[in-house]
Amino acid sequence: MESSFDYPPTVELLDYLVPGMLGQKGNLQKAVRLWAILRSLYGEKPMLLSTDAVGSFSNAQWRDSFLQPEQQQRTLKQWLFQDQPQIDETLWRQAFVNRYGIERDRLSALLGDAPKYEEPIPFQIDHRTLRNDFATLEKLGWLKAGGTGSQRRYSKVSTLPTLPWVAASAAESADEPALIHYIPNDLAGVVEHFPQPINGTQRFILGTEYIISQAVSRQVDQLLQRLKRAWQQTPVPPVRLVYRSIRYYEAEFEVLTYPVCIYYFQRAPYLFAFGQTPQHLDDGNAKRLSWYDYRLDRILSLQLLDWADQSLPTEWQVKAQQALSKPTSAPTPVSMSMPASASVSHLPRQFAEKTPELVQQEVASAMGVEIHRPIAPLLLRFERYFYGNYIANTERAKLFVEMGFAQAEKRFQADPEISSQGLSLTKLFGDRPRHKSSIFCTAQHRLGDNNVVMRLRAWGPNVEVLLPLSLRQRMKDDMQETWTLYEYNLTG
Repeated sequence: MESSFDYPPTVELLDYLVPGMLGQKGNLQKAVRLWAILRSLYGEKPMLLSTDAVGSFSNAQWRDSFLQPEQQQRTLKQWLFQDQPQIDETLWRQAFVNRYGIERDRLSALLGDAPKYEEPIPFQIDHRTLRNDFATLEKLGWLKAGGTGSQRRYSKVSTLPTLPWVAASAAESADEPALIHYIPNDLAGVVEHFPQPINGTQRFILGTEYIISQAVSRQVDQLLQRLKRAWQQTPVPPVRLVYRSIRYYEAEFEVLTYPVCIYYFQRAPYLFAFGQTPQHLDDGNAKRLSWYDYRLDRILSLQLLDWADQSLPTEWQVKAQQALSKPTSAPTPVSMSMPASASVSHLPRQFAEKTPELVQQEVASAMGVEIHRPIAPLLLRFERYFYGNYIANTERAKLFVEMGFAQAEKRFQADPEISSQGLSLTKLFGDRPRHKSSIFCTAQHRLGDNNVVMRLRAWGPNVEVLLPLSLRQRMKDDMQETWTLYEYNLTG
């Protein structure tokens, strides 16, 4: 067990405090705040707090004791690198890039490298944000808590949690990037504890539903090798792929696009790319660019191109040539598969902004995974017991905003289609009491994404779609068709 908390803010430590992607909006600042709170409570010289008779304190008391004006005004870089002799800023930055695979410009934006970016100040926050920070430390086991709401009070733990690694220096972390940083949630911690067999026995088994047929495994492997070569090049080249689409009844589309990352979701790996899409090609709008997720076993062929390739749309070439013509401070080695004109680190702006980090942010922002689809609000009714056990206090809860019946009724009647028909939840439920034992929620979802429908089906009678009416009708039609299959009693 740890006896104190005197660790520098290494990338590994900050990732432990806020697992997933520190590059997502606000996450790096939150991790630094949590680190600072722990140092103030458990460091070599812990902060003196005004506590009650049993040694408990509120987050407001901590704020008043710790957040002096000079603390409130410190920038993110000052917290990370100032008075941190164990941290080499250059190596820390390299460790961050290695761990998350993001562009250095993106890291500069996160850190607020002047004068181009505004410098973030982690402790310029409101009371609610600080309350959430303390709740996170309680969840991680660094604090004990009692009471609710504004009366919630915290106390230090007698035995500190054991960190999942032997604290390493920033220099070591730059040379040894984590092997599991691609897992965007706390499952990474589980894997990290059991990467190898214990006394010759593998004690951790990860089961996933994987529907890619062995008959096409060789084809998928070759595709992965080509994508790996593409991502090893600077800049990453565009690709031409041929895709057989299930959505368009096995029609084949030749697509020009920019490959961003591979995302495994529930049943199969998908290539997330930005460029032409089967939908826009089918509509005759080849110039319109968008995100699209291509299931790997449905990609029939993939060819790496060059930003100077004459087969690319003219507007791609112009923007590429303008970007690639900018002088660089040092020559970049020329890839064997790319001409010298495209052998620098710049990308056309519309593609440079499309990163794996952005994909994760988009996927996390709404129910569904097909990020090319528009987002629209849902109004749902959950059975209270089910919601408390399977939604509340889980990662899913981030997607849902709870409300009472009156507020749900107001949201329901504000829908234009509902309003035109004079409908209401009161009429819908009638004298049926189910809404009295329900939790009403709003959430964002991706219109037409079948992953949303599959999730709602899996929750069965524990959830009811109230809005949009089109999705409610889809759920109803599917259930009626299913009912016809089981309508007759086979046992007589």
